[in-house]
Amino acid sequence: MASRIFRDIQALNLKSVVIIGSFRPNGTSAVDNTLNTGQGYTVARSGVGIFTITLNDKYVSCLSATTGLALSAVADTALQFGAIDVSSAGTLVLNVLTAGVAADIASNAANRIHFTLVLSNSNVTA
Repeated sequence: MASRIFRDIQALNLKSVVIIGSFRPNGTSAVDNTLNTGQGYTVARSGVGIFTITLNDKYVSCLSATTGLALSAVADTALQFGAIDVSSAGTLVLNVLTAGVAADIASNAANRIHFTLVLSNSNVTA
């Protein structure tokens, strides 16, 4: 479990942690993590239209994962979470689909993938 000092949030779940961030896709090249917003993670391009978000810490479980996309031009592009393993590997896979097919997003200052993760840092349920 993560042992950092977290800011308080009001939640019914005990020891909930929120990680919010965004990164800039870079076409077929590696993600430049110096351009990321938020803290507690890095991103790697794992294949065509596939990104792996690696958390700096491991957590008991992922309560919720949402994502959004900002593009410089209108496109039929969707984001979909794949494998989520925050407890052992500390990773989440994010797939990019354009017209239903895995696709890369061109490098552009306006192109960003945003995400919000709500994680549990406790096994206690009450």
